[in-house]
Amino acid sequence: MRHALHEKAMKRPVLADQDALMAYLAFDLQHAPAECLRVLFLNARNELLSEELAFQGTINRVHAYPREIVRKALETQATALLLVHNHPSGDPTPSREDIRLTHAIHAALRPLDIRLHDHLIIARSGTVSLRVSGYLSDGEES
Repeated sequence: MRHALHEKAMKRPVLADQDALMAYLAFDLQHAPAECLRVLFLNARNELLSEELAFQGTINRVHAYPREIVRKALETQATALLLVHNHPSGDPTPSREDIRLTHAIHAALRPLDIRLHDHLIIARSGTVSLRVSGYLSDGEES
């Protein structure tokens, strides 16, 4: 099932079919017992270059390091990223740490002309987009 959802979501530009992308990410992360941060590295056409489980944490926290995400983005020659992590608690509301991490990663990517499309938080009760919620605004884009 995971493979089929992955193929449907990733066979064209990743952002072209939001429903397919969300179905894949929800299936993959919704019921994980610990917080995980996944990064999708994209090219200029928003096609997937690489997807990786960047960091795995505990039941309520994941420590992520912006420099490691930037390093991988440069290695893959990504021009854009999509951050995705889960909240095992079931509540997708972003924490202060989620917002801080998003801003730190965005600030590290900006001078390199690598766009941060969004940071999605997935939980059993739903998904929150930090961009849609106003935590990653157009005024902050590169």
